[in-house]
Amino acid sequence: MSDSSAANVAVKASPEVPACFAPGDQGLLGLRLGGLFGILVVSTIGVFIPFFTYKAKLTSVYFLVRAFAAGVVLTTGYVHVLGDAFPILTDPCLGLSTTYPWAMTIATAASLFTFNLEWILHKTFHQRLMRDAESSVKAVERFDAEAPLPAARADSNDDVAKAADRKVRLKAIQNIVISYTFEAGIIFHSIFIGITLGISSNADTVRSLMIALIFHQGNEGLALGVLFMKAGYNRVKYVLLAAAFIIVTPLGVAIGIGVSNNYNGESKAALGTEGVFDAVSAGILIYNGLCDLILPTFSDDELPQSWTMQVAGFGALYTGAAIMALIGKWA
Repeated sequence: MSDSSAANVAVKASPEVPACFAPGDQGLLGLRLGGLFGILVVSTIGVFIPFFTYKAKLTSVYFLVRAFAAGVVLTTGYVHVLGDAFPILTDPCLGLSTTYPWAMTIATAASLFTFNLEWILHKTFHQRLMRDAESSVKAVERFDAEAPLPAARADSNDDVAKAADRKVRLKAIQNIVISYTFEAGIIFHSIFIGITLGISSNADTVRSLMIALIFHQGNEGLALGVLFMKAGYNRVKYVLLAAAFIIVTPLGVAIGIGVSNNYNGESKAALGTEGVFDAVSAGILIYNGLCDLILPTFSDDELPQSWTMQVAGFGALYTGAAIMALIGKWA
């Protein structure tokens, strides 16, 4: 056989695979579907536990749940989501600089944008509340002018009651804004985490992702449910917002399963989209974890008076963070 013929045979026997091509696989369909339904069930249970138990006034329990979930969310942002975004956005197949920290830059921008969005929403709601309060005061003044009350009326008590009511309503507005931005961050990253599970062709990777996602979704659901209850949503609004959280990760899994045969995870479009969404999600989750969960949970308004409960709260915070950091070893 001539040298050229031998070379041709060698090429046919070992075809060269492009460096920037990562095909999907349908060989683990049953395992993926099991993960899809498992995540669906755990997400539903997690987000609806506060709906059915919040009125039981389990203040100490929910303080510990929020502290634990805050640790989970913060570590999810840093270890899982930002940790995934960094290698994706420095992948040579993307065609960008492989040394510049794109993920950190995008995450920082997302955190600042989230802060600006919350500030604008809070100012808007606050101004609306002040206008409503002024309208109520003018209405009372008109009523007093037409039918004067006795001089002994306790004006100071009325002022105290109005101030207390305003404080409660401002707190509810803050919880509404936090719940919207928190859910937005979860939805952004959950869809891509679900797609990753759906397209994965490695059985060990699928199992690790399933364990991480089930734990992660359950705790995020608890935190989200508590925020919904604190925001004072009615049943319909609670169910609609909860449904968006419940379906987004299974939807991502379903999309991943559907495109897994033709999916090229190393294409520029796939890498750029996933990397940017991961980095944006990480920035939102880090901001939510620090500013919307940890800070309010351990503020004077929310903190239990008992030193034992305060220490237990910090223990729950660090435990949630430590468990998610440990899970980050596999997923």
